[in-house]
Amino acid sequence: MFLKKVKAGALQYVLVISVLIAIIVFAFIALIYLQRRVQLKNSFYKEAIENVQFGFDFISQNDVPYNTPQEQQFSNNELEKTTLLKDHWGVFNKVTVTSTVKNENFQKTGLIGGNNIKRDALYLKDNNQPLVLVGDTKITGDVALPERGVKGGNISGTSYYGKQLIFGNQKLSSATLPSIDNLEYIKGLIQKRYLNDEVISFELEEGVQKRQSFSQPTAVFQESESIYLRNVQLQGNIIIHSNKSIVVDATSLLEDVILIAPVVKIKRNVIGSFQVLATKKIEVARGCKLKYPSALVLFSNEKLEINPPEENSIAINENCDIKGVVLFHQEKGSNYKSQLVISKNTTITGEVYCNQNLELLGSVYGSVYASSFITKHFGSVYINTVFNGVINVNKLPEQYCGLQIGNSTQKVAKWLY
Repeated sequence: MFLKKVKAGALQYVLVISVLIAIIVFAFIALIYLQRRVQLKNSFYKEAIENVQFGFDFISQNDVPYNTPQEQQFSNNELEKTTLLKDHWGVFNKVTVTSTVKNENFQKTGLIGGNNIKRDALYLKDNNQPLVLVGDTKITGDVALPERGVKGGNISGTSYYGKQLIFGNQKLSSATLPSIDNLEYIKGLIQKRYLNDEVISFELEEGVQKRQSFSQPTAVFQESESIYLRNVQLQGNIIIHSNKSIVVDATSLLEDVILIAPVVKIKRNVIGSFQVLATKKIEVARGCKLKYPSALVLFSNEKLEINPPEENSIAINENCDIKGVVLFHQEKGSNYKSQLVISKNTTITGEVYCNQNLELLGSVYGSVYASSFITKHFGSVYINTVFNGVINVNKLPEQYCGLQIGNSTQKVAKWLY
């Protein structure tokens, strides 16, 4: 038997081919492994996203305590951990849902409000007086009225022009307005109960631009004197608090922030989306556009004197467009003065709540809760009378979320960053 010599070059060639084949096989195995890891990673991340959505669905149907992290299991995966945290943010709630599946994490924060598909156009407290409609007043939607009902009236020769009194169903109201769930918190917020170890201070001056994420501590600016907001851009998790007053100029851009002061004045043509909490007066000048979800809130426990020089009030002037909540709440008011005025050619899309006298000259596309209406004309005062006011609940978007009243469900009004 003859042995044939193999050249060294051929052996080298075979060795190189073998190494290349081994590298290719190894790379192929590594690629498959990497693809499986990526697929598993994406699967975990997708599951975390789904769990966050399940968390917000859970919030809408279940009562979750404030400021207490609550863990929920939304899948059979033992690697899942989903935490729900509910807190207040003005008249709304703020909910953060965080889900972790193994090493994958997803978090989302939403501004939560009360949602009620079967809401009334008007709830008028029973004060033993009928509701009187005059002029071009039109109320569209179901209503809750005093036992004495509703009738057409006449002011200075102007009668009620409608074909029918109420364009909807009627039911009886009670001697009290429906309660707002978080009214005590609003009171505490005005009294600086937001101050804790989790807030941080910042300097506010003309020209400042600040964006504070809701995943960060609340940024707070406090001033004992009046604050004039001019040429500033403030967005996010920010509270501005003055012991005297706050004036908002049209050169300012505010989004999601909260303003707290005894008196807040919003000057002409301001555009923004923010919440105002006051104890004495809110003035909104002509041409302002407050985007959803904004809120104008006046809350006071102070009982008025018999003849005070000036009463607590919210005054919204002409040609304004406000989307959100307008709330006036006070222990005692005057029988012959209006505590909340919505001027003509002004539209509120959302909810108006007034436990004193409401003068409605404009339009509300949504719901009105009022203790009494009042109208002033040619020096005379007409009690429980609406003159040229419009209420139409059918023009309120179904997705609207606002005040937490009664059995309303909790849904997302806006996603926060």
